[in-house]
Amino acid sequence: MTDQKKFLTYNQQMKKLRTEKKIACGSVAVGGVPAGNIKDKEHLVRMGYFNIINGYKEPFTCGKDSLGKHIYFPGTSLEQIYCLKRYDEKLRLFLLKYITQIEEEVRTLTGYKFDQSNDDGKVSWYETNAYDSKKSLQDRMAAISSAYGELSKSRLEYVSFYMKKHTSIPTWIMIKVINFSTFISIVQNSKMKVTHSLCNLYDITDKKGLPNVKLLIGSLHWLRKVRNSCAHNERVYCIRQAKGKDDRTGRINEKYLSSMRKSYLRDSDKRIIDLLVYFKYYLPEGEYKIMIHEFRKMLEELEKKIPTGAFANIRGQMGIKDLDDLDVLRDLPKKKIPYNKFDTF
Repeated sequence: MTDQKKFLTYNQQMKKLRTEKKIACGSVAVGGVPAGNIKDKEHLVRMGYFNIINGYKEPFTCGKDSLGKHIYFPGTSLEQIYCLKRYDEKLRLFLLKYITQIEEEVRTLTGYKFDQSNDDGKVSWYETNAYDSKKSLQDRMAAISSAYGELSKSRLEYVSFYMKKHTSIPTWIMIKVINFSTFISIVQNSKMKVTHSLCNLYDITDKKGLPNVKLLIGSLHWLRKVRNSCAHNERVYCIRQAKGKDDRTGRINEKYLSSMRKSYLRDSDKRIIDLLVYFKYYLPEGEYKIMIHEFRKMLEELEKKIPTGAFANIRGQMGIKDLDDLDVLRDLPKKKIPYNKFDTF
């Protein structure tokens, strides 16, 4: 119990911020400078000290003192930290909108191509020969088992209807209902025609112009991870994934980042910038330009509200070297997505 933190009232919390952390808040002046506004206490009441300060203080720090305590940029206020929290909330909703749009589209296309590659659906998704024979039997059975388990637990009305009235669940329902991780496993184990068709549609290719299945699977996993963070109300502006032995982790070399400044290739971790790159593959050019414009506008609005050093830290955690790089990424040549030809791939 000795290391348990002492309970502090909201006024005491604000006093601690002013005196110990030199963060302006409340109605008391620090060094003659107005220390916040009357909304500061309201922020603490509604969202909690931990959710605001502990959750979003890091970009506002510029070192530590002799006692190991954080030093904050001069002029840092509770309102500014709150602005970052609000930005992160908007960013979650923004990214979630595009991720779910892409997810729905890729699921639909996969279901179509899956049946087409299996004698127009005559070979059912729960049969191992519906998948790539080069994949291990264990991996194929694991994907099928996960899909069937999730279907059997589903309470969706149309799933229950098929369970009761029909002898099998059609592929389109299976693809729609299973969770994102299981869906990626289904794609990964599908026949080459399925994965290569998706790669060809979205121009997910390697330097030789061949289908880059590793990038396809890796990008879907990163969309899944960011989507889950957004859905679970976790911090997303600083999300990252270090490179490991698994293909789904770490940055995957691809053509768009390779066409930007060389410093992007020095970072092996996936960040928000990687998500923006993946969006460029999956979104039609017009929609992508709108997305980048909205994304940059949100960042520019945040930049006006917080210290320069704090904004630089935030931008860096997102993996963005300079805001103008977003325009460079936006304007990189991109082939039109040939949806009308997908049937022939």
